[in-house]
Amino acid sequence: MKKTPFAKKNSGLIAPVRKAAKAKQPAPANEQVTALRELCKNLATWIFTDFDRAKSALAKIAPQITSKTPPDIQLGYHRGASFLDNQWQHYEQALEHARAAIAIGEQLSAPSVMIELWADLAAIQLNCRDWTAAQESLDHARRHLDERVTPALRAHINCREGFLHLHSGNHRQALVSLMEAEKDLFGLDEHSGLKDFYLLTLVLSGLGDLYERLDEKEKSLDAYQRVPPIVEQHQLRPRLAWHYLNAGRAALAGEDIFQAQFWFRKVLEYAGEGEAEAKTHALGNLGILALMHDDVPAATDMFNQAAAQYDPPAKESDFTNLSKIEIWRSGLFRQLGDWEQAKIHLLKAWDIGQEGRDKHHLAQVCQSIAALNASRDDFRQAYEWQQRATKLNQEYFDDLRDYERRELEVRHQTNRSRQEAQTARLRVAGLQLRALRAQMNPHFMFNALNAIQGFITSGRNSEAESYIAKFAKMMRHTLDYSDLEVVTLEQEIEFLERYLEINKKLRFRDRLHFQTIAPIGVDIDDLHVPTMILQPFVENAIEHGIRPRQEGNLRIEFQLSEDELSLLCIIEDDGVGYNKGMEKQSGQALFQKHRSRGMDITRERLTLIHQLQKTGATHLVTITDLGVSSGGERSGTRVEVILPLLDPKE
Repeated sequence: MKKTPFAKKNSGLIAPVRKAAKAKQPAPANEQVTALRELCKNLATWIFTDFDRAKSALAKIAPQITSKTPPDIQLGYHRGASFLDNQWQHYEQALEHARAAIAIGEQLSAPSVMIELWADLAAIQLNCRDWTAAQESLDHARRHLDERVTPALRAHINCREGFLHLHSGNHRQALVSLMEAEKDLFGLDEHSGLKDFYLLTLVLSGLGDLYERLDEKEKSLDAYQRVPPIVEQHQLRPRLAWHYLNAGRAALAGEDIFQAQFWFRKVLEYAGEGEAEAKTHALGNLGILALMHDDVPAATDMFNQAAAQYDPPAKESDFTNLSKIEIWRSGLFRQLGDWEQAKIHLLKAWDIGQEGRDKHHLAQVCQSIAALNASRDDFRQAYEWQQRATKLNQEYFDDLRDYERRELEVRHQTNRSRQEAQTARLRVAGLQLRALRAQMNPHFMFNALNAIQGFITSGRNSEAESYIAKFAKMMRHTLDYSDLEVVTLEQEIEFLERYLEINKKLRFRDRLHFQTIAPIGVDIDDLHVPTMILQPFVENAIEHGIRPRQEGNLRIEFQLSEDELSLLCIIEDDGVGYNKGMEKQSGQALFQKHRSRGMDITRERLTLIHQLQKTGATHLVTITDLGVSSGGERSGTRVEVILPLLDPKE
């Protein structure tokens, strides 16, 4: 088989994430941008083929990432850094880069990019064993699916969902998802991207693992052995050592000793950073194969090299792996007929294994010690160790049942949360339609049209035409926005200003003055809010506060919260005040019925949206009578509304 020029072992850390919004460096010159863009293009290839060159590229790109760097370059850097950190088990850094990539991707409004980014985040969360977060990320990815999305992109989601179900013990659903992903990736050709081929290797490895758990050895062997040719053909570096290890284990299960040795040696050749465990298992298997051929020196050397991978042991699994090495060494001395040394190494395996806290492995150690004692006719010791094995196996299965119960509860809770979220979204959509029906006060509609008619009868046709056009445009926006759940803050302000302008000219004869103040330091076209959520509050300010005086001032101000997750909207007028306004309007049954219906719907809609977004915000609407709060020094009403900032793709 042709040797592939893969990178050798890596070391060191990726440069830390630079928060683009905080950087103060000047924008790169044009030639720097061109060079960075080319380097990011190469990085997108090297993360799959050459870890050393990828790491070097990241080191060159990182210092040049600033707020002025084009978004595509920032995105390329964070995607590359996230992918490599995940491969090297630097999960916190990987998560940080992945979230930075998603924040940048949202600016590009590209569904295909967002599907990949959310699926990539889910992959890291799976490695962190955060099943709930992984499911939420995959739900985000699915929201970007439409009829234009390629099968390969659907495979990104199905692959990750397959591994999620595999880890949580839902084998049937894991099989469905992985087979669906394999079908979506069928027919890849030379024009397909490296990531698609990499994804195919993951899908096949997942199927191999699943079939192995289901004790379908032939299917497991077939899936595992389909991976290396893909890896070799496309020189794929990620998880290479594990792919070779799986192929070796499959060959060993099929009693193909020569092929198994070949793949295990491949593991030793290419195992790099974050793959010590794969290397240990390969060394152990090579040691066992050497024992099968009575090559004791070679077996001893392999076991010693395996132990060196965990010097010193850093986590519980390291102790368990060291314990397994002691079992291998015990087998070596048993083959040599040195029963005392064999027992010494088994007892050492027991001592070391207790630090690993793997009850299933410890039970196997006890059974090995019991069997060794029984073979030497020490039945008392054999009985005592077998009792320990029985107790540990019982504890292991009790823990396993508890784990499965917890996983089932998590799965049930996740499904219930998804159903509740879907139900809430449907309720929001229904409330939105009802809000539209109750949106415009009939007094406003009647007075506006009556004023336009007055222009016509008095011969002021040009003004009538102008305001008919403005009124028609406002109504058109009302209908258009009713089909949307989310609009930009810029669109919401534009709608409010058009509504207020018509009130000013047609109802108040220029005696209404208003001002809108956008949040400082942000682009209001990048902030997204629930559509037409503020008009009922503005209408109340006009009807309760200003209309009784036939004139007044209105200010609408927006302030971005410190966590940048919500907006505080302040609607303040200098009218008669909330309490007096309610008294004056209480006799108008039609208006009160309209007001109650419109405000109740809006409040419920606002509450549901906050719940869906999990903002944790309370006191969403606060109304203050300024006459009361100022001790009579001023009049008017101040309404504070907390608006959640939304993802336009959700």
